[in-house]
Amino acid sequence: MANPSHRDNRGFTLVELMMAILILTVGLLGLLQSIVVALQHNTRNRLREEAMMVAEEQMNSIRANSGFSSMTVARKSVNGIDHAFTVVRDQTPMHDKSNDYRLTVTVTWGFHNVSSTHQIYSFQKR
Repeated sequence: MANPSHRDNRGFTLVELMMAILILTVGLLGLLQSIVVALQHNTRNRLREEAMMVAEEQMNSIRANSGFSSMTVARKSVNGIDHAFTVVRDQTPMHDKSNDYRLTVTVTWGFHNVSSTHQIYSFQKR
């Protein structure tokens, strides 16, 4: 005859199995959250890079004497999704009687209800 105490030691109990599933679930949820945070940071960085390119393009446009009006630029920059970048272009005289001007381009965009800004400057003689 088989020893009854020997048969009770084989396999996992239901409680042990439930605890293992609980620990595995908590670990996987933590991993999933870290992936979401990493994707958000990646998207934020890509938007910042795109804003820098928009600012450079606008500064080159100003230097080509195309005006100083404000505008909104839409770009398919991240994951094929349209993002709006608001551009403000400005020209400020350096001195009262000088032909030197400070050119400013300010690019503003939003991501997850947080507004970010990138600003570049250049100087030009007129």
